[in-house]
Amino acid sequence: MTSSANKHSYKPPVAVGGVGGSGTRLIAQCMDKMEFFLGDDLNQAHDNLWFALLFTRPEILPTTDEEFDALASIYLQAMTGCEPFTTEQIDKVQHLVDQDRLQHPRAWLQERAESLLSPKETRSTDTLWGWKAPNTHIVLERLAARFPGMKYIHVVRNGLDMAFSDNQNQLKIWGKHFLGDEVQLTPCYSLRYWCLVHKRVMATGGSMGDNFLFLNYEQFCATPEQGINRLADFLGVSISDELIQSLTGLVQAPGTIGRYRSQDISVFDEEDIAYVAELGFDTTTY
Repeated sequence: MTSSANKHSYKPPVAVGGVGGSGTRLIAQCMDKMEFFLGDDLNQAHDNLWFALLFTRPEILPTTDEEFDALASIYLQAMTGCEPFTTEQIDKVQHLVDQDRLQHPRAWLQERAESLLSPKETRSTDTLWGWKAPNTHIVLERLAARFPGMKYIHVVRNGLDMAFSDNQNQLKIWGKHFLGDEVQLTPCYSLRYWCLVHKRVMATGGSMGDNFLFLNYEQFCATPEQGINRLADFLGVSISDELIQSLTGLVQAPGTIGRYRSQDISVFDEEDIAYVAELGFDTTTY
């Protein structure tokens, strides 16, 4: 495996991910105000759309190390402008827009490819950079191997609440690949997916040591100043009292915290509920 980030001595990136709807947008907003470059092609949720083009597709799962290395190099070049794309790289990107995907039509993918391949400003090797892409956790282990020193923030909300969320995009994309063809868009399978994701993430995060941050979104919202200081410490940046107050103003606890209590949680496997509690979340129904 090649070490993509070492090729041009850029600072290791910081990535933000989580199951869709976990609060990753807030963390990206904080990083943006801390002057992290998160990409030139973002949606309103601050998702890096180049990441989506290259990596958010089931075909990435069986990809060879050589092919993954090639995609990681393209991503690094797009994010840093460190060198122009080769003809082979251009062909590889254009091949990714040949057909519609579950979440994105071909026209959307073509827009992403044009944006990615457009001329880039060459960024200083001192640039603080990274991305927010909820699906990062799917390929976290492979990314961490290619970007030595990479940091990863996994934003987590209570799995019982997430099971009743309207945002089940990840279950649609990845569900059958991890849970089998029988998967359905139901709360039971949503929680099962949530548990699988976090078992995978915790295993990879353990190997990343201090470069991994498990960020409980509910705790962050409950004590925002403490959460922001912890985030800044993890990122290795100094922030002023004025900035802390500004970032605190971004924090608003969603009204959907605890929504599972109005639902029938007997539909869930007991071991899945137990895992939610093991990660520090409330599973009581009163």
